[in-house]
This record gives sequence, C-alpha cells and structure tokens, in this order.
Amino acid sequence: MTRRRLLMWGAFIAMAVAAVLLTLPVVSVLQPDYYRRYPAMGQRMDHWAISTHSQFSCIECHVEPGVGGFLSFAAKAVPAFYSQLAQGPTDANLLKAPGKKSCQECHTSYRSVSPGGDLLIPHRAHVGVLGIDCVVCHKDLVHSLNRRGYNRPEMELCLKQCHDGDKATRECVKCHTRKQTPATHLQKDWLEVHGKLAESKECGVCHDWTPDYCADCHRRRPASHAGNWKKDHGPHAKARGEGCIVCHGGEKFCKGCH
Repeated sequence: MTRRRLLMWGAFIAMAVAAVLLTLPVVSVLQPDYYRRYPAMGQRMDHWAISTHSQFSCIECHVEPGVGGFLSFAAKAVPAFYSQLAQGPTDANLLKAPGKKSCQECHTSYRSVSPGGDLLIPHRAHVGVLGIDCVVCHKDLVHSLNRRGYNRPEMELCLKQCHDGDKATRECVKCHTRKQTPATHLQKDWLEVHGKLAESKECGVCHDWTPDYCADCHRRRPASHAGNWKKDHGPHAKARGEGCIVCHGGEKFCKGCH
C-alpha cells in the first residue's frame, strides 16, 4: 500500500472518528432518557411522559427551528455531553426552556378565551404584541405541576409578574368573564364588616388564587398610612370611628402612645 493511500485511509478514519465524536453527543442529548441521570430531572421527566407533549421529541421544543437553531444547539451539546461524562450531571448541561418560535411551530393560532369560557386570554397581545415567551406564563405546562396539581398558569404568577395594577391592570373583569365584583364589596363599610361576613361566606371561590388570601391583604399597610401618617392620623381616626379597630384592636391600642 502506497504512502498516499495510507494517508487517505488515515484521513478517512480520522474523519469517521470525528463524526462519531461529534454526532454521538448531539443524538444522546436529545434522548429523553438521557435526562433521567440528572437527580433533579427524574420527576420532571415522569410528568413529561404522561403529558400530551410526550408525543414530541426534545428537539421539537428545546431547539430553535431552522438550521441556525440546530447548529447553535449542537455547538453547546458537544462540550456539555463530555463535561457530564467527566464531572457528572450538572444543571449547566440541561436544555434551555423552549422559545416562542418553537411553541408556534404547533400552536399556530392565538387563543383569546379559555376552553371553559371563564377566562379571557389575549395571547396575541401577550405573545405577538408584547413579545412575551410562552414559558413565562406556562412554566408548569409539561415538566411540572403547580401547587394545585395542574399544568395551567396560576393567578399569583399573573399578578406578581405583570398584573399588579401598575404595570398592567388587575381589574377582575379584564380577565374573568364570571367574577364581577359583588355589590357587598362596594359598600362604604366593607372593610369593617367583611371579617364577620367571611365566617359564613366561601370567600375562597374568588380569593383562593393566593395561599393565604387573608394574611396577604392584612399584612399590607393601607394607602392612607403613607407620608406623615404619624402626625396626620388623628383626624382620619375620628372620621373612621370604629373602622380603625378592625386592625388595631380598640382604645387600648391608642392609649399605648397617647
């Protein structure tokens, strides 16, 4: 065998080995069972296995569509694969959350109302106009459940991230089609009497979007207590009468300072 032919065979073998060394990591990292070696991923993969998204491979969600997206993923997959062989599984080796382009490969329409008709969900405004990634709201969609055991977004997430009354509206009727503010809540003395009424009403029907809705409200200082409240609270206390007692417990509270 001539030297030239030996060099050609050597080059061919080198390219074949290089192809295997580069292809193996990319193929392996896209296999669902690959992630079960990560201690924190076992339960998350179990959730995926029983979800409707189990019909789709990892690449269809976690790799951006197109050649550019795949090449970008492959460039990160190769070192990630070999680093976990050397150092063991770490969070740095996990696939990134799906981008909205991947979601829109299947979800081609913008839903505006929930399947049950009880929620207004303007997806076009959130995704198309504001450019919000789907996983910002749907973080519990496939690999985990929310605290109530469901896959749908929780109201706390909406209120904490955007709908705080400042960044975005928090009016109930802007999202809920069947939860207009009850007439009782519009009474002038509602803050004073709602505690007593709560003993006979199921407040959680509307307010159970937060783990402890009573404490969540009661730990917040009223808007009137801002500024120089220490100096100005006297006239307000006289005007409110027994209204202050709801939080402050009556005359003994006042006498503690006066």
